Amino acid sequence: MKTYDNFLTEQDKDYIQSIIKSPKWFWGCKSTPDSDDNFWRIGNLEFDTFFNPYLINKIKELTGDNLVISRIYMNGHTNGSHGSIHTDSEDENGRTFLIYCNPEWNIEWGGGTYFLENNTLIQNIPYSAVYFENNQKHFAMPLGKHFNGLRVSLAFKLLKI
Repeated sequence: MKTYDNFLTEQDKDYIQSIIKSPKWFWGCKSTPDSDDNFWRIGNLEFDTFFNPYLINKIKELTGDNLVISRIYMNGHTNGSHGSIHTDSEDENGRTFLIYCNPEWNIEWGGGTYFLENNTLIQNIPYSAVYFENNQKHFAMPLGKHFNGLRVSLAFKLLKI
């Protein structure tokens, strides 16, 4: 697991915000098919040239890994919501690159990503990212009652080749 800060340009952040503000969100996504969590999602971002090839090339350069895209999407959680414990893949070559997309964040709002196997909480630091083997059990931590927006993460589901 590795974290990254300050790798996006201001133009990158502006474009990500334009997608977040678009009417592309849909409700009712789940961490796993049988989980009781529900959250917002924008899918099919792998067909947007900003994310593929532009941002994926930046990710390959940062990580030093040769990666193939499985899918790219945004998740959105609101006050009181959270994800369920899950893995993103069982493939030992599967990787996730997760970018936290809120331009500001207060640690008291919660909303980090918790990894069970190594008892690690990754804080939701604006425009930071965590890169991990996606067979690790993890979940989005609950959002506190004082958070009134949409906690957004940008997920790149990848295969290391």
